[in-house]
Amino acid sequence: IRIDDGAGLLWDTDGNVRSDVLISQPFGKYTKFTTYRTISDNKRLNLLDRLLRVCTAAKKHNVRVILSSWFFLHTNWFVEESENEHLFSLSTEEKISFFADELSRILDLLRRENLIDIVAFAEIFNEFDGLPFAGEYKNNISKEQANKLRDLHEKEIEKLKKKHPDVLFAFDTWTPKVQEEIIPRNIDVLNFHCYYAWPVYFVFQKDIVQWTLEEPEIPEDIKYYLKDKLVSVSDIMKEMDTIRTGKDWPRRISLYASIDENKEDELTKLLDNELKNNFEHYMKRLYDGVDTIISTHNKVVPNSRLVMGEGATYCASPTLTFERDSKTFWEMLKNQMRYLNEKGVWGSVITTTHAPERSAAWDACKDLYIEANSLFLND
Repeated sequence: IRIDDGAGLLWDTDGNVRSDVLISQPFGKYTKFTTYRTISDNKRLNLLDRLLRVCTAAKKHNVRVILSSWFFLHTNWFVEESENEHLFSLSTEEKISFFADELSRILDLLRRENLIDIVAFAEIFNEFDGLPFAGEYKNNISKEQANKLRDLHEKEIEKLKKKHPDVLFAFDTWTPKVQEEIIPRNIDVLNFHCYYAWPVYFVFQKDIVQWTLEEPEIPEDIKYYLKDKLVSVSDIMKEMDTIRTGKDWPRRISLYASIDENKEDELTKLLDNELKNNFEHYMKRLYDGVDTIISTHNKVVPNSRLVMGEGATYCASPTLTFERDSKTFWEMLKNQMRYLNEKGVWGSVITTTHAPERSAAWDACKDLYIEANSLFLND
């Protein structure tokens, strides 16, 4: 499992342990319409204790854990603005250094608790090249900027490797078309994300989900699937108070929170037809993406391991049954696992959307998950 390890919220900038942190519903009363719905109310939590309990359970059940941090992407939504202010105000070098130090402290703690062996690998940040200070998903920063970021990253990875020589350290990228210059050369794992089939949902999202907080215009054919009274972007923003990152998300959440539950079956059919009609297109997106990252990997960090840590889709609704019920969707995932196995990829997610709390598929498709896993693991 790959988790947010709580970096940035476990110790203060002086290294003192924090007793608790207020964790809030990221979209207030609209959170229940999203895949974040397990955050049912606002609570003060001891995040260090929770991390230890997760890792202790992992050891009990022979599960390996990948440590990462989504703080500068999503996690900042869950905490008070006072928590965010001092971390966002750090310079780029200070951000990378501080979160590397946090990761090192986490590994020290797991070592003291005899849990270090459950760590599959660790990364300072999730989707580094998607961070506000490292390109913000534009993939067009200059080579000079990319090289500077790489130098900063390499410096911190080197410190981590010297202190924790028995842990594998990764660079995490949001795209298989990652800019070569930004990849640290001293990594043990290149963790790429490949959302090749996320555009299936564009047949519903159209141009509604954009990097803006303005109210969208909803096409008439999409209004058919929505409630009479729509949840607006301003409704979401009232619940969020401040949004520092991910400015396409309020539009996304307002759309998915507005789905008419009586039209979900028809929406599921719309999505299924899109995938059926364009199946080879989506498969080609996967094959091209994997081939691209393999070429980059072999050129830049050939001695590292390659992992597809996220993909193939993201569904913002916790109740749509398309991914559970679509035979075409599961055939796509089987093709994915066969191809990744064939190409020698070291590790892979089946699909990001299907965490236990996120998908109607989790309880209903046990045999399909096992089959997909077996196709990847097959020697």
